[in-house]
Amino acid sequence: MAEYRFPTVVTPEIPSADMTPLEALILSTAFDETPAAGGSYFHARFGPSDILTIDAQTVRRALEASAGIESPVLEHVTSLIEELDAQGDDVPDDLDIDVSDGGHGWVEILEAVVARSKTIDEIVVTAAFTCSKMRPNGFGGSVMRISKERTQYASTHDMLHTMRTDATMPTDGGHEIRGRLEAIAAEAGWDSFTLLLLIARWLESSGSGERLIRHLDEIATAEDAPE
Repeated sequence: MAEYRFPTVVTPEIPSADMTPLEALILSTAFDETPAAGGSYFHARFGPSDILTIDAQTVRRALEASAGIESPVLEHVTSLIEELDAQGDDVPDDLDIDVSDGGHGWVEILEAVVARSKTIDEIVVTAAFTCSKMRPNGFGGSVMRISKERTQYASTHDMLHTMRTDATMPTDGGHEIRGRLEAIAAEAGWDSFTLLLLIARWLESSGSGERLIRHLDEIATAEDAPE
């Protein structure tokens, strides 16, 4: 049986002061943790865990130590502890925490860390997709960039799609304008989304937007037409 693995690394090292005790506990359980100077380096040989089983008393101590600090996992874990206590005397020693659900997973924790940090501008999560058998769909990778402004994600499939799209663009024109636009964007520190948004705003204000949309639609229709 083929085994799919997702070796993952989180960079840079995260200072302990940027994480609540509860966030640090969850991250160190979802990932492998290597202590660093004043913080932690998080990584996962087979990929981060989705379901975490943690000693309930350890969770309680981390929860109490994190009280009053805004965090995407605070309310969720509090409700899990309350559900545990409602079972009476016969309660399990461990608590299962699902970090695959949107809103309180490890991605949201890293977003909160970046938002409150005074030393980290971005966190990059890089993953490799590997398989124990040489299957054509078993390999690839992804990169996630978490900044104070947004979270961006791209897989090798996304990158390949971009390459194929670029390959269909005309090779005898447009490169000078594109190069100048990219140079301006690089100097200003804009990503491709910001550059595209600014171009769209200018097209709308100048009344040229509809012309461009019709032009691009014609090109797309021609490319999709059967040969």
